[in-house]
Amino acid sequence: MSTTGADDRAGRYARRLRRLAAVTLVVHAALAALVYRDAAGRDVSGARWAAFTLLGGLLGVAGYLRRR
Repeated sequence: MSTTGADDRAGRYARRLRRLAAVTLVVHAALAALVYRDAAGRDVSGARWAAFTLLGGLLGVAGYLRRR
């Protein structure tokens, strides 16, 4: 019995997960940079809001927009 098909499916799944994680990281980093720049221009703690955004993504952005 060959497990080549199962191994191939598992490999494709792993690649998709890595790609999704990479895209998510890039989007979170871009959002954090935008929030940091905006917060620094408003004399608010840019680093704190950037960290929230980096960790929380859209929830961090929503929190920042609500508080600004």
